[in-house]
Amino acid sequence: MKTTKNLFALALIATTLTGSALAQTNVASQQVSVNVSEIAVIAVHGNINLTINTATAGQEPEPATAAATYDVSTNGSNKKISAQLETNMPKDLKLFATMAAPNSATSTGRKELKDKSVDLVTGITKVRGSGLALTYEAEAKIEATPDNVTRTITYTITNN
Repeated sequence: MKTTKNLFALALIATTLTGSALAQTNVASQQVSVNVSEIAVIAVHGNINLTINTATAGQEPEPATAAATYDVSTNGSNKKISAQLETNMPKDLKLFATMAAPNSATSTGRKELKDKSVDLVTGITKVRGSGLALTYEAEAKIEATPDNVTRTITYTITNN
């Protein structure tokens, strides 16, 4: 009888332990950490070809204009978009750019592009915008040598 009681007690303990072990294996938890980094991206669209080929007698050549678009997304605050040429334009030729501002930002208007950075849009905060207007204008003096000039413009989003 004592052996039966011992076997019964062992069976009861084994059942209890097995039940507890099974209950613990069907539940798990894990801590997940999500880090949202600051994002500031820009893309420009369009092929730009400016041709200065007309003038009124006695006047400088007529400027050439072209339209493009740009997209911008940032979750940061107080950002700006700047532009810079890799090298300046030839002496009697100037290149200008104007960027429309996304919501709550400010366009600085028409700016001459040079090999030093110039701000085109300021006050950009937590915004996404697509298909925003980007306008180029080229001006030549009558002294400008007929030539085909190509420049790369680098657009950068930085802190204001």
